[in-house]
Amino acid sequence: MSSVEEAAWRGRIPADIDRPEPLVFGLTARQCLLLAPALAGAWAAYLLLRDHLPWWALVAILVPVLGVVIALALGEKGGQGLEKVAAQAARWAALPKHLVPAPSGQIPALPRWAPRLRRPPRLAPLRLPASAITPEGVIDLGGRCAVVIACTTIPAQLSSTHERGQILAAFAGALDALTDPVQILVQRRTADLGPLAEMIRSHAEHLPHPALTDAAHGHADFLHEMAATHELSHQQVLVVVTATGSARRSGAALVRTARDTAGRLCAIGVRTQVLDGQAAEQALRASMHSPEAPLTYAPDPGDPWTGPVENEHEQEQ
Repeated sequence: MSSVEEAAWRGRIPADIDRPEPLVFGLTARQCLLLAPALAGAWAAYLLLRDHLPWWALVAILVPVLGVVIALALGEKGGQGLEKVAAQAARWAALPKHLVPAPSGQIPALPRWAPRLRRPPRLAPLRLPASAITPEGVIDLGGRCAVVIACTTIPAQLSSTHERGQILAAFAGALDALTDPVQILVQRRTADLGPLAEMIRSHAEHLPHPALTDAAHGHADFLHEMAATHELSHQQVLVVVTATGSARRSGAALVRTARDTAGRLCAIGVRTQVLDGQAAEQALRASMHSPEAPLTYAPDPGDPWTGPVENEHEQEQ
């Protein structure tokens, strides 16, 4: 007789992990700071003006003001208060809408052939989030730094309930060991196996036995047939660990944290590779492509998004 296994690991994740804790009557500290002065001011205004103005005039004055304050305190959009949304909208309206590449920070003058408008657009230098990448792979974000880990996926759906519970517990332990924000990026792109098939076909003649040559040609034909009859895709998973501080000050510690995280992920069967500077640059360039852009297979085992991802810990052993 077979019995359904129950997973021993349980974890509850709140819907909004960034929501602050309530203080009084389910209101947060921000909401209390907005509501308390408004209610106290409305009550003081009522006590001062009740003998001089009729009640309907007081209601006409105080109700709109209290309504705006209550809407700002209790309303939210995208997990942010309405006052933050309004401040961001005002800041966006004041910023220039046309950004141009200017590495020196000085916007070049318009060429002579450019049309002269009565109201020319406001220009500003284009500032990218990442300003530099060290040879070790530390990305300088201006006040923060990040390191990218390329990962493979594991077929958790093929595991038993008990094994899935162990995988989730180990993954939760890897996340719990991090003290700074972490980002997990999953991208699925169409794959092109043509270069791989051509590489196999070009090297087939150098194999030591004719049977191996025939097998290589047959495998190349199989790859071409797969590309012609199936819609192939490639899934890329990147784990980005971050730290506060510049790359020069916090880069070495962040690289050690990334390697420790990679080792914890290897314990659950995920093959990982902490990206160096060149590989991190390629990952950033690939992440900025549209999802419909094809991903060409380059037969380079050191490239974790076009070739097989190698495990640094396995290579050291």
